[in-house]
Amino acid sequence: MSTDSKEPLYYAKRELRMAEKAIERMTRTESLEDFEDEWKIYLNSIEKVWIKAERACQHVRNRFEPWQGTFTSERKKDALLKYLKHARNADQHSVAETMEKQAASSSMYIEGGAGVTHIDRLVINNGQIQEYKGNKPLIIENLPERLELLKVKDRNKWYNPPKSHKNIKLAWSSPIDVANLGLKYYRDFLKKAEEKFF
Repeated sequence: MSTDSKEPLYYAKRELRMAEKAIERMTRTESLEDFEDEWKIYLNSIEKVWIKAERACQHVRNRFEPWQGTFTSERKKDALLKYLKHARNADQHSVAETMEKQAASSSMYIEGGAGVTHIDRLVINNGQIQEYKGNKPLIIENLPERLELLKVKDRNKWYNPPKSHKNIKLAWSSPIDVANLGLKYYRDFLKKAEEKFF
């Protein structure tokens, strides 16, 4: 099949499928090393979606670049998108670990911080909350044993694992959850680009 006869955005879509397959393999593997290998394949493929979409739209560059500006801004500001880009760069240019196993844990907190929240009464007996009174709800998180993403260093700057995406809080930095959210974002990006320019 010649390049000319391929559908618009063929190569970007192919990278998207590779990223999706890497996520599928991540969900099936039992080895941390294999899981990390698939994560790295995912990171490379998801970044290539962006690059190959740009290349495919060179014929409409004057219209594409201004349109792409909204997505470029999101990639710089959104915690999850920024992390994916810099995690890929860190993998390319360093030998640092990208994730680690975490033991099951429980925590409780009140959103708002000092001066904004206060606790009137908190009674805990045998590890169980018996009574709580305060100006904001007490949030209790019980997390299972899990793999969590680590902060990454790219060009002498550190990037923490994302705690949110598009103003929605993530329970924890689960590699599979982060990967699926990134996949959805770039799938939507390609769909919109195809509708606009092809």
